[in-house]
Amino acid sequence: MLATTKISEVKTNEMCFPVYSSQTKNNGLMGYYNKYLFNTAITWTTDGANAGTVNYREGKFYSTNVNGVLLSDDGYANRAIAEILDRVAWRHVSRVGNPKLMNNVMSNIKISIPSSFEEQNAISEFLTKFDHLIALHQRKPDYQKWRY
Repeated sequence: MLATTKISEVKTNEMCFPVYSSQTKNNGLMGYYNKYLFNTAITWTTDGANAGTVNYREGKFYSTNVNGVLLSDDGYANRAIAEILDRVAWRHVSRVGNPKLMNNVMSNIKISIPSSFEEQNAISEFLTKFDHLIALHQRKPDYQKWRY
């Protein structure tokens, strides 16, 4: 487990790898660390109120112990697959006591995916552009406040 005292809130040259957790604030970004565990993968929250939340993580990153990590040497760890999993994973969360979606349950989830990587990449690119558009529109009210 990574102590929060070892994490920087600000990205620096030394503390350059994002640390993701189960929190929903800032897309799960807790801060930055000087080491990474994974390189481009899909993560999901394994327990707590956000259990079953799935995210695509591009590039090198560190993940806390409340996230499961799906790795693929074959290219299946992409935004399209993450979005498909995010839409169904919540159905498999155990609601007895503390909500949980453990690795063994996640590994048994069956999904339908586009057969070609070209189609998966096209979906991923579309979703990325759409996310950027949403982010721009969310910033727009802040910009308008500054103008008055």
